[in-house]
Amino acid sequence: MRCIPKQRRTRAVRSIFAALLIAGFLIYAVPPASGAMGIRVPAWPFTALAFVCLIAAVYLLVRYEMTGFQYIIRPRTETDDTGFVTAYATGHPVIYDMLPEQLDFAVLKSQGARPGAMECLLSLGDLAAVHPLRRNRRDGMTKSDLRQRYASDGYVWYDYTLTLGIDDALALVFRDGQRMIGVLIEADEEMRAYFTTLKPGK
Repeated sequence: MRCIPKQRRTRAVRSIFAALLIAGFLIYAVPPASGAMGIRVPAWPFTALAFVCLIAAVYLLVRYEMTGFQYIIRPRTETDDTGFVTAYATGHPVIYDMLPEQLDFAVLKSQGARPGAMECLLSLGDLAAVHPLRRNRRDGMTKSDLRQRYASDGYVWYDYTLTLGIDDALALVFRDGQRMIGVLIEADEEMRAYFTTLKPGK
């Protein structure tokens, strides 16, 4: 089973990117404009702030426009050297017929034109819990709630969502020795249904 999320807020990402660039340009132009009017101001604070805006704009573009993820659930024993071709060839039904201990969950990450590289590989047999996440506490569990819930277990988490400000992420919590690992994904309906019907830890 494979899921490739798409950026659902492209317009927002591009609007914020443009706003950051414009803000950076205007901030950078303050010292020269002030000097032309006979007002002397130190240039370095404005240059530093403009640089921060530029870095934020580039980060936003790379993280939410140029980055891609693939989530893959695959049989553990049927992989080639890359770990994926044979799993695809087996088709979806075999996934549903297998025990979690026989399956792996993998995340591939790509940026720009570079091919995807594996970022995450975990056994579904180590899956401890599945939590739908919301941005607001009144709508359900948030990222902050999740961290607090597993804080005593040495909880660390990795965000593999793509949509900016996503409000319907899925958190997969895995056991990793003495600690818990949280993996945040933006699953499609099929993968979400698979994980929500799975019995973690059984």
